[in-house]
Amino acid sequence: MFKIRDIQINGKVILAPMAGITTASYRKFAKPFGVALSYTEMVSDMGLIYNNQVTFSYLSGAKEDRPIAIQLFGNEKESLVKAVEIVEQSTFAYDLIDINLGCPVPKVTRGGGGSAWLKRPSELFEMMEAVVKASAKPVSAKIRLGYSDQSINFKEVIQGLEEAGVAMIALHLRTKEQLYRGKVDYEIARDLGKNMKVPLIISGDIYTLDDAIKAIEVTGASGVMVARGGIGNPHLIKQIDHYFKTGEKLNDATLEEQLTYMREYAKMLIKEKGETTGVKMLRSVLPKFLNRYPHMKQFKIDLVTKTHTYADIEKVLVKIESGLLNKEFNL
Repeated sequence: MFKIRDIQINGKVILAPMAGITTASYRKFAKPFGVALSYTEMVSDMGLIYNNQVTFSYLSGAKEDRPIAIQLFGNEKESLVKAVEIVEQSTFAYDLIDINLGCPVPKVTRGGGGSAWLKRPSELFEMMEAVVKASAKPVSAKIRLGYSDQSINFKEVIQGLEEAGVAMIALHLRTKEQLYRGKVDYEIARDLGKNMKVPLIISGDIYTLDDAIKAIEVTGASGVMVARGGIGNPHLIKQIDHYFKTGEKLNDATLEEQLTYMREYAKMLIKEKGETTGVKMLRSVLPKFLNRYPHMKQFKIDLVTKTHTYADIEKVLVKIESGLLNKEFNL
């Protein structure tokens, strides 16, 4: 559907990097729904430099991930360049290096990383130029509108990133200070993608197929990032991918389909992380698969409070299936 330098991206859906979510198993789970490009979780440049094994575990993956971007974050040019060199010496197969210039959380921005870079654009452009020169693979960047409502500078930043040699830019349509609050306004980036030298990806509030359609139509972007909107709703990826390839709008997933997806993802994550850690992680994700269906409140509570093993998860899912079979739910 579009290219990042010589990398063919065969769709409109980009799976956003999400800390604690986009593990190797989550990426593998989401890929068949129509993900055209995946990102790792955020990888700390200093974690790589100090040989932190947890940091290096974020580089795990499989050939099913490709194409995939490694997303690095840090607050200094020298350490980010060094991190790129370490990644290149690793055995991890990847296609892009992405520099996170958009993360708004204090533990990242406090030291000057993530969206804090947007406050010092000259230093940012110098850093990105150095990263581009150091990387054998194309370099992309994820940014926000600006640091605050008083310093919205995304157009200036995009121009500087293009001049630095960046091959793709993802834009989240909020400022750092907004975090994830409020509703994004696609109009602020109207026709932006049509006036850029590199592909534009739009991020923020992609919760429905209509959101994705509007984002692309208004901004002229090459694709959209699916982040929180896809957690518990992987069918959204399929809806977006299918529409832009065929023009057909698919219905939302049925509850029966969601139960199948829940089992598939749970088994994948447990295989990757082990049962104890995997189930702990699943407690915060599996209830989201039931969000759009009535009469699920108690089952969602049970998934959070009564699950310690996969067998516990299965008990909850079987109860839901029994309710469906006996027509206890008015769906």
